[in-house]
Amino acid sequence: MPDESTSHRRVRRLLGLAAGAASAALGLSWFIAPIAGSPGVLAAAAAESVEGVRLTIAPADGTAIAAGQPVRIQVEIVNGTDDAIRAGTLTLAVATDGLDDRAEVDAWLAPADGGSNLGTDEVAERATASLAAGAATTLEFTIPAEATSAEDPVVGLAAGLDVDGDAVSTATTIVANTRVPVETPAGLVLAFPLTVPPLATGLIPADRLESWTAPNGLLTRQLDAVSGAPVAVGIDPRVIASIRVLGDAAPESAVEWLARLAAMPNEVFPLAYADADLAAQAQVGLDAPLEPLGFEDVIDPADFPADAGEEPVATDGGATPAPGGTPDTAAVLDWDYTRTDIAWPADETVATGDLDWFAEGGLTTAILSPGNVEGGGDDTNAGARIEGRTAVVADARVTDALRDAAAASSDTAWRGATARLTAELALAGHDDAVTLLGTFARSAGLEADRVEETVAALAPGQWARPATLADAVGAPPTSRTLASTPEDRQRIENIDRMLQAERSVQEFSDVLADPAPLTFPTRRDLLALLDVGWFDQPEEWTSSVGTWLVDRRAVTDSVSIVPTSSVLVVASETGIPITIENDLPYPVDVVVEVAPSNGRLIVEETVEATVEAESRSTVQVPVAAGVGSGEVNLEVSLTSPDGTPVGTSVRIPANVQADWEGLGATVLAAIAVAVFAIGLIRAFRRRRRDRTAETTDTDAADTSSRADGPDATSRPAEPESTGRDALDEQGSPVAATSPDDVVTSDGPTGDAVPAPEPRGPIE
Repeated sequence: MPDESTSHRRVRRLLGLAAGAASAALGLSWFIAPIAGSPGVLAAAAAESVEGVRLTIAPADGTAIAAGQPVRIQVEIVNGTDDAIRAGTLTLAVATDGLDDRAEVDAWLAPADGGSNLGTDEVAERATASLAAGAATTLEFTIPAEATSAEDPVVGLAAGLDVDGDAVSTATTIVANTRVPVETPAGLVLAFPLTVPPLATGLIPADRLESWTAPNGLLTRQLDAVSGAPVAVGIDPRVIASIRVLGDAAPESAVEWLARLAAMPNEVFPLAYADADLAAQAQVGLDAPLEPLGFEDVIDPADFPADAGEEPVATDGGATPAPGGTPDTAAVLDWDYTRTDIAWPADETVATGDLDWFAEGGLTTAILSPGNVEGGGDDTNAGARIEGRTAVVADARVTDALRDAAAASSDTAWRGATARLTAELALAGHDDAVTLLGTFARSAGLEADRVEETVAALAPGQWARPATLADAVGAPPTSRTLASTPEDRQRIENIDRMLQAERSVQEFSDVLADPAPLTFPTRRDLLALLDVGWFDQPEEWTSSVGTWLVDRRAVTDSVSIVPTSSVLVVASETGIPITIENDLPYPVDVVVEVAPSNGRLIVEETVEATVEAESRSTVQVPVAAGVGSGEVNLEVSLTSPDGTPVGTSVRIPANVQADWEGLGATVLAAIAVAVFAIGLIRAFRRRRRDRTAETTDTDAADTSSRADGPDATSRPAEPESTGRDALDEQGSPVAATSPDDVVTSDGPTGDAVPAPEPRGPIE
């Protein structure tokens, strides 16, 4: 041991470092001066800081110590900075007196006013080597027997790291003494969320199910950690539904995992689907918690073969749908839960009035984080009465240590956190019997290996006895006050936008004969984006929400009117062609409405149309000319069959010249008459020419006959007109024929010869 003066200086330095830890707990930060000769400036944070230099103190053997005997202690140094730490000195100290109650524990773990009223003894010191950036090292000490008392229920330990005379980091912790038995162990209820990492989809893809339910998969490790242990398990129904909807197509590992879950003897209760944020739903003004609308859109009947001759087979928890058909929504979600009245909102998200909203939705008991509740004091039963409602409140000390143990990144860190957990339970058990609640973080499933270790370390029951949620709820409740902590306003506004987008899709879906392909996945994905797990990934959540909103807008804009140029209306009654485009992979039914801007055009009726999937269709909307001619703007819009507007309206200019119809008809009639008259005239003239040609041919034949016949010279000549009218055989006058009108040919020469001289009339 060093001399007394050196020991006193180091004790004061440790107390000063402990005060620094308290400042860090209040959100402050402090920095050390540059180390001489070091490669850079080292920023040292307090022990609990995620970044910087961190010290962790833990028993080397197990998670508790036997005080009054030599004890092996390990201290882990983690350099989370960007610079190397030069060689220094690590000092270990012990509280001179045992810690008997929570007030002394608080004073030891977070001393105020720059020091502590608890005595401290330095018990060991070791030189440390330089530590590279991002590296970690563990040093071991032995505390002498006389440094601790066998009668102390809890021992306080402290460690400090100095480099070149400057304090770099410090840590304090508490450890339970196995030599002091707990006469009345506290009842301990553990609540574990069986969930998956946040996804943007309302169903888990088959490939991920296969991976997560494999022997070393995420879901398998969670089930291994809690199955059969004294842990109440909140199950995300999305996991069950994602396996069931696949039927025979589900991965074999997933089917086996679901059967194991059904056989698990633990208390089980449902979380909201996809572990959706209940407090946000209350604060955004919904009438009740959201639930999936259905799963029929993703169920393939081929994956559920019907066995006509078999009766439905019941399985544990309903893990497999009964043969003979596809499961409905109730069958997909059905499970044999221990209780269904539990609401487990995210930590510190519940505001005034939310508990009433939970209860109205059937969730009459809420699991609340310690930061959401005031009053009650130390070692208060988990059961509480808040705002007239039933609740179970997590214990802050137990829950903090439990979560640190589950998320520990090293064995030393896990032993240190678990040692602190058992010490807190040891102190709680010294008073009247109480039932405490410890809750794992929503992300605990990602560190399921440490969950199993932590639960196993508490199993012997020396420090606490296992209890159930029913025990906590049924115990006499403590009246406590809600610390109203509404969620961030920006988050609520984003969720409200999502709800409005979903309503738009629901209204738009009336264009389908079956709206399920649009509404069912929209609701499921909305619930997935409300997953409490997104709290740890705010940037990723904002990006996913933005993408989802854009996709919903694309759905509601997928049926639209194709804009066209100006149309000309020249008839009193006609049709306006309207082209409709459907980008959906489903046929849609729409109603086309046309509203003219003035009375020059009258729309006689709306037109219903069916547009096939991913195609265009043109319909004719009947219109009639009104009064006068001129420009008209046609406002063309679509609605669903029930009258819900679809897409955006389109304005089409039209030029109405309805009086052109009569003028055009007159012109066409005149043209028709003219053409007909011309045809008649041409026909009359043709017939006249034909008759003249016939007469000429006949006369020529007669003349030729007389000239060539044997009695041609003796036959008397035919009488010819002499200018007076001749008489026929009955004495009637015959029209005179001009000699010039008759031409004959003389034999084969074809020479023209004059007609014979006219003779006088026959007497």
